[in-house]
Amino acid sequence: MKNEATIQEKISQSFLDNIHALEEHSEVLLALSGGLDSSVLLHLLKQTQGKFNFNLKAIHIHHGLNPLADNWLNFCNKKCKSLDINFYSEKVKMNLDSPLGIEGEARKLRYEAIKKRQKGIVVLGHHQNDQAETLLLQLLRGSGLKGLAAMPEFDSKRNFWRPLLNIKRDDLAVYAKKNNIQYIEDASNQDMQFDRNFLRQKVLPLIESRYPASIETISRSARNIAEGHNLNNLIAIDDSKRIMPADGTYLSMYGLKKLPKLRAINLIRWWLSENNILMPNKKNIEELYRQIQHIKKDASLKLKISNDESVRVYGDKLFIVKLMINTNVCNLEWSGQEELSLPNKTRLQFIKTKGEGLSLSKLGLKTLKIQSRIGGEKFKPFSDQPTRSLKYLFQNANIPPWERNQIPLIFAKKQLVAVPNLGIHYEFQAKEGEMGYQINWLR
Repeated sequence: MKNEATIQEKISQSFLDNIHALEEHSEVLLALSGGLDSSVLLHLLKQTQGKFNFNLKAIHIHHGLNPLADNWLNFCNKKCKSLDINFYSEKVKMNLDSPLGIEGEARKLRYEAIKKRQKGIVVLGHHQNDQAETLLLQLLRGSGLKGLAAMPEFDSKRNFWRPLLNIKRDDLAVYAKKNNIQYIEDASNQDMQFDRNFLRQKVLPLIESRYPASIETISRSARNIAEGHNLNNLIAIDDSKRIMPADGTYLSMYGLKKLPKLRAINLIRWWLSENNILMPNKKNIEELYRQIQHIKKDASLKLKISNDESVRVYGDKLFIVKLMINTNVCNLEWSGQEELSLPNKTRLQFIKTKGEGLSLSKLGLKTLKIQSRIGGEKFKPFSDQPTRSLKYLFQNANIPPWERNQIPLIFAKKQLVAVPNLGIHYEFQAKEGEMGYQINWLR
């Protein structure tokens, strides 16, 4: 019984260490594949639930890759019913030609499906062997610190909890046998065409035969690397306070040039990560740093960092520019929605305010027209200034050129009354005590 007690104690301690702020009855959603690790974790969490009083649920993602996929879904459903645990399932459509590969595509779709159901903490069944495999895979890919840090026990950004990271797979198998826990054996785990399976079946057993404690020591190295990565992030956060606005939309070129090279590159990497950009390779980062150091005033810089993003300079500011579909907004109508999706995959947000924003009562209308810029539009956001062309106002407000034709314009009949990121026509601005709408353009 020693094995059982140790594992259950580790789960409880991991909960106390990572989920201590969780309110009673908050939702904890387990990603349940039906395999050994998630099946054991389901059993463990059912016991932990009684101790810490959270609302345990489970979700199974049906990829449709295996002929037995329907059977696996039914297995997970029955297992949850027997334990009186709420169960969800999601079917995803795989792109077998994805550049991410089958494993990468399945992982991406799995997390996207889980995120749709997520209301609180998501629990994942990754164990110590998975952590060791991940570090070796990242080493073979030449990854940086972020990749080599492998998987955190608790990911506060996504609210992902991995309570089994310090428990070996063999210990989970012993626990399953002692507690008569049934689980699925996926035959595809033996397929050597997948890198992870090759490491699991061939490489790690060979290493363990020579170094019996290798799984634990490799996992410990991942934790040590994670500490270094976290320290770099703290340095980047400190540097960003002098170089980046609170919304993270740009970096100051002047500020970047004053930093030592390693800290400047570290800040750029952190900034890209915070904006959910896949990390460019070392060559591209080095080239970006070189161009920043040597760029002359008013010169342009445009460096592609992925298929969908580039880094560009306007004035003294370094921006991440996502490729937007150049689709005109043709007479869309707003009639009170909190949010409106636009054809170019951006959104307009309308927030009710008092004493500011666009006053509908002054317009005498309940609907507005959303249109694209065609050129020649004039606008007057300030009563003490003359009517100006949008081109002049955009330049004066330092709005980058690549955004100007993408910004949607808000009309009341034929009158331009609001330009997101620029202002409200002075005649239609809500006065003190008057209800209005703040209009935000979300890229």
